[in-house]
Amino acid sequence: MTVIIPKESYYSIVAACVRFANQKIPRDDWLEVSGIFIGKNKGKDVIITGTYPIMHQELDKDAVIDQYKWSDEDYEALYIIDEEAFSKGEFTVGWWHSHPGFKVMMSHIDIKTTLSFQTNNPLAISLVFNPERLIRQIELPDKKGDPIKQLKNDPGFKIFRLDDVSKGTVASYSPTDFKILGFETVEQVIAQSQKFIIDITNFFPKENLLGTYERFIADRINELNSMLLGTEEYIRTLIRKGESKRIQEVLQNQVRSIRKYVAETFIKIENIKEFTKYLEYKERSTTIPRVEEILSSWDETISSLNDKLIEFSKKY
Repeated sequence: MTVIIPKESYYSIVAACVRFANQKIPRDDWLEVSGIFIGKNKGKDVIITGTYPIMHQELDKDAVIDQYKWSDEDYEALYIIDEEAFSKGEFTVGWWHSHPGFKVMMSHIDIKTTLSFQTNNPLAISLVFNPERLIRQIELPDKKGDPIKQLKNDPGFKIFRLDDVSKGTVASYSPTDFKILGFETVEQVIAQSQKFIIDITNFFPKENLLGTYERFIADRINELNSMLLGTEEYIRTLIRKGESKRIQEVLQNQVRSIRKYVAETFIKIENIKEFTKYLEYKERSTTIPRVEEILSSWDETISSLNDKLIEFSKKY
């Protein structure tokens, strides 16, 4: 049995998990995240076609054992996703969750959850991901005092299946083979994914996501306006100094810098649009329209940029 995972599905897991457990968040505040896989079976193989982040833990530092608290929105999301999949001849093929900062394995709660999936679908899978495993390429020991295991080219997760569902919650489990599509080599999986984690850490916060993007766009607009004003002031200074012959060279350089700045901003904006794919399902209906509204401010700002640059050329 082999599980086929598209690059976007893998990145969805990485992004959703790192959003709630990264170097900008105190380690004690790291939270587990979970979601489901949509896809189909082909023989004994599982073909994943979609990955959905559903929910994350609510932090309760007084709890003896952290528990997931499923909301009505979470259950509604599962129903909607399953119905959409069924309409395309697909279905829920398993689930995934994170173990931020601790060993990739199945707890008794994970076994119970996997049992619910595998009872209905014998080929159902359970993926467990640890961001630190991917970043540091290590696996933590089974028990305190044992050595840390050094890994190589590990994507940060394992996929498990219960060996015998008839044994219920005491069933043993085993790892399952998988293949991640969209990369040329295993080394590329690791290198690109580690870079992706940096982008997610810096630009996909668990809190105040809209405020982060609002500040980013406002700062980029202010900087662009400053560049335009600075260009005109510089040219006027050259004129006052009697150095008009330098104007064309200066103008070309400034325009080149402005266009480079705009291009860099567009790359960041494309990142923001991509990140909205990794939102929890219940967030999407309200958050994505607000993100689009925020980004439209940049579109409005640059809509007249070419006219302004042409005006500079004609004026000077």
